[in-house]
Amino acid sequence: MKTRRKSLKSVWMSVIGLAAPVLFLAITLMPSIALAEERQGGKKNLREKKYYYQAFNRRDPFTSLIAGEFEESEFDLVDIYGVKLVGVLSGGMDKYAMLEDKNGFGYIIKAGDPIRNGSIISVGDRALVARLTMFGQTTSVTLRLEGKTGKGE
Repeated sequence: MKTRRKSLKSVWMSVIGLAAPVLFLAITLMPSIALAEERQGGKKNLREKKYYYQAFNRRDPFTSLIAGEFEESEFDLVDIYGVKLVGVLSGGMDKYAMLEDKNGFGYIIKAGDPIRNGSIISVGDRALVARLTMFGQTTSVTLRLEGKTGKGE
């Protein structure tokens, strides 16, 4: 019986030891909601504390520090003549084309994405269609998936 009392005592002490930090955190992390006792008909209302940010000629802390640095240029876009179609992914309602350039870099694009001198018109099960405009002339380019697809072909 004596060993059982020690074990119950140790369990009780461990419960108290765990409850104390949780209670401390609950008390210190709750100042955002204040209990406003308004005795209007004996009701207590919970209200959120209002917080006002005063900038005093400082920058807005919610704007990006690197805004404008990564603007997309014509040279950052995929050149459709320098890539090959290596796969097609289906995700929800969209289909995504996996492209690979001659250096082995991969690109994942979908219909409507811009490419160099044009945009992607559609992505099918085994092909990608792009519309390019160069020197005032618009042409369509189709990239087809090459090789086996793993579907028994």
